[in-house]
Amino acid sequence: MKNIITAYLLSLMILSSCVSTKVSSKNNFDYSTLKPNAKYIIETKDGNKIRAFQLTKVTEEAIIGKQENKTITIEKNNINKVSKFSAGKTIPLVVAGLAVVIIAPAYMKNEPVGK
Repeated sequence: MKNIITAYLLSLMILSSCVSTKVSSKNNFDYSTLKPNAKYIIETKDGNKIRAFQLTKVTEEAIIGKQENKTITIEKNNINKVSKFSAGKTIPLVVAGLAVVIIAPAYMKNEPVGK
């Protein structure tokens, strides 16, 4: 039972990627929320994901940025979604998950933690 709970919690933490969607059809593709020099994950309409895309400039027709020291221009009409990694959500989630993994078995056995 302990192994099942541990495996479930760890898979939940891994599968719940902590990203915030900044631009999508839900906000009518409002690119004003993007900030220069921030890193984003760009998902194109053909399903490709461009990770660690550092935005440099937003124009009328495209967004321009760098990935691995290469300048990349992506047309806005080819973008499905723009997301940003959120460490502020990841850290509390991992801490809470670890606390549950450590405390839950002791609580279920009604023993002190670490015994």
